[in-house]
Amino acid sequence: MLDSAALEKKGIHTVTVVWDTFEKAARIAARVQGVPDLELAVIPHRIGGQTAEDQMAKADMALPDIVKRLLAT
Repeated sequence: MLDSAALEKKGIHTVTVVWDTFEKAARIAARVQGVPDLELAVIPHRIGGQTAEDQMAKADMALPDIVKRLLAT
């Protein structure tokens, strides 16, 4: 969060990837850092028993939206 906030303050657009269980904390941190509109890509938290492949599938699903949002600026 701190890196994304610092980059945004320098005019470099970011999209920060966070698990859904940390979304609220991430939004609070962004507000505290002075970038309340920091873009977050929220993905489902890992559930016990999920494999690395399951996590990769979540990342693959999120990637098109992240790229779209990065290129929209």
